Amino acid sequence: MGLNHDFMPPKETIVDLYAAGTSVQTLSEDYSIAKASIYTWIKNN
Repeated sequence: MGLNHDFMPPKETIVDLYAAGTSVQTLSEDYSIAKASIYTWIKNN
């Protein structure tokens, strides 16, 4: 079962996945979110 690319999880979920060890590259690809956005969310969390 693949990811639903029409669904974007809350920023907190992305940050939690990063904290759990998921790379920014993987998160960016899986959820179609710019890496710069993810880095900003991590920095601001």
